[in-house]
Amino acid sequence: MPGRHHSGGGAGGCKEKSMTREFSVGIAAYNEAANIGRLLDRLLIYQRGDSGLSEILVVASGCTDQTEPIVRSYAAKDHRVRLITEPRRRGKASAVNLFIGNSSNDLLVLMSADILPDEGALELLVGPFADDLVGVTAGRIIPQNDRASFMGFYVNLFWSLHHRIALKSFKAGEVVAFRRVFDAIPNDTATDETWIVQLVQERGYFPQYIPQAVFRNRGPDNIRDFLKVRRRHLVGYHHLLKLRPDWKLPDTMNNLMVLGLLKDEMPASMKNVVLLTGSLLLELGARLLAWYDFHLAKRNPFVWDMAASTKDPEDRT
Repeated sequence: MPGRHHSGGGAGGCKEKSMTREFSVGIAAYNEAANIGRLLDRLLIYQRGDSGLSEILVVASGCTDQTEPIVRSYAAKDHRVRLITEPRRRGKASAVNLFIGNSSNDLLVLMSADILPDEGALELLVGPFADDLVGVTAGRIIPQNDRASFMGFYVNLFWSLHHRIALKSFKAGEVVAFRRVFDAIPNDTATDETWIVQLVQERGYFPQYIPQAVFRNRGPDNIRDFLKVRRRHLVGYHHLLKLRPDWKLPDTMNNLMVLGLLKDEMPASMKNVVLLTGSLLLELGARLLAWYDFHLAKRNPFVWDMAASTKDPEDRT
């Protein structure tokens, strides 16, 4: 079953179609004061009885800004919000494991603290779990970066390819819903979503991509922040294959598939030709640096410096 898509709905043995299934949302946060309030506002629109959203666990890891006081203020107004404080940053995977271990439900939704869901996105994401064969779902990420800039062009191209690949071969990013059928992921991984997807599929469940469930983010707007984010994630893939050489990387790492899709992204102007060429060179550079980091420098930066330019997912245009 691993690697296959499931169309959802209509399968036999769906035990819970007549009732709302309760689920937990987990948010991993490090110095997310700029967005955590807006994210909680959008999540708390969902009423427990109607949607099934019974708790929101914010794991604040080593925060030095106003993230924790903001979350506490929301918890005082709505008992579904719970703050879990991790005094020292130990990486996102550690926060994910705290969320899994402290959740009250067996259906979990994990999201980054620097995204914003569109209206109805959460309902669409958890709806397929009425089918007992579905074990993990993911929504579509749409960046708010200005495509006219170099980094904005790269970020929009990256997520466009991510979406098109996910339509053919499941890939999660930034937001993932899953059944709690495992206890934890390795604390030293930087690819938490990939671990979650693989572990769920190993238990025999199907993945389902939900492109109508849209979540907004903001990618890095400078090369320095880009290298922080992309190198870390790519090193995470090297680390994953070292621990689990039997697993297959997501098809976003399949160069032939990506190049095949790029023909539909071919720009119509000379400026965009330059931007596309630069984007390809930037991605190649990040992959070479990640290979160096892991294989030669023996680095696995699962605890990373914050990329400040990614922390405001609202559309500023």
